[in-house]
Amino acid sequence: MWRRYPQGLDAGEPDGDPLGAPMLWPDGRHIAANGLGRIFLWSLATGECTRVLKTGAIFRDGEPSFRLAGEAALGRVLEAHKIRGLAVWDSKDWRRVQTFEGHGEEVQAAAFVSEDRVVSISGDSSARLWEARTGENLRTLETGPLYALAHAPARGLVAVGGSNGAVHLLEGLTLNVRALFHLRMATARHEPLGAERKKQIGIVWNRPSNTLRALAWHPDGEHLLCGSWDFVARMFHSRTGRVVRQWQGHAHWVNSVAVEPARRLLCTGSSDGTVRVWSLDSTECLAVHDVGHANLGGLLVHDRTLYVTCQRELLSMPLD
Repeated sequence: MWRRYPQGLDAGEPDGDPLGAPMLWPDGRHIAANGLGRIFLWSLATGECTRVLKTGAIFRDGEPSFRLAGEAALGRVLEAHKIRGLAVWDSKDWRRVQTFEGHGEEVQAAAFVSEDRVVSISGDSSARLWEARTGENLRTLETGPLYALAHAPARGLVAVGGSNGAVHLLEGLTLNVRALFHLRMATARHEPLGAERKKQIGIVWNRPSNTLRALAWHPDGEHLLCGSWDFVARMFHSRTGRVVRQWQGHAHWVNSVAVEPARRLLCTGSSDGTVRVWSLDSTECLAVHDVGHANLGGLLVHDRTLYVTCQRELLSMPLD
């Protein structure tokens, strides 16, 4: 059963915000998720929403499109800023340290690739490298539209992906391209969603496309895991693009992926209103959990627990 965590709302706020993907806060004691111009923090110890932080982020579609990123050593957080920018915040006293402006569309994701470098991606068909302290744009790499980012700190690499199944493997400190390929999207094998289920989870149509929406590194450090809008999750080699494994079963877009390395599990979240748990070493589906709505913000695995944002709630379930 899902454990549910409500937002900490003021009196007169009956609905709350739609939530973006969950993130472990730099202090290691909270789970965070961004809403509309604010971030909610829930205590890992009690489940209580203990803080609501204002950010100034503006999301044109009324839902958070930026994936929060944190950095524990200096306690910093990356969040969207206004419409097309991003900002570094000090998580301890919640002070905005620097802003980064230059993207032509909303920033989708970003990461600290060193103490003084930040990489960001956007649907404006670019990845950008920034000086974290000054906000200077050090390099802009022209790509196709990008929606997913996965950082491998130990290897100094950043993988980014987006439209047409494109994946770029980049050096984090320079944005030099180590590999570039396009994943061949398969035709998903699934039972079409019925009219009643579509109405229940809040979707109108479920046509597949070749857009890649989620990336995560495999525990071996050589392969990547992705979720895409052809309803399929994949494992592929980070330098060659050779697909090793495909997980089919979702009946709509796969927007989120997360790994539980100790138990060798892959978790996927889809607009079909479900979260699936798979064996990382085979294509076996171990569990299907219904969250009841297509608006699934993202997944996080921490301490053998799966955290999910869906609509205006944070949910959790143990993976033991």
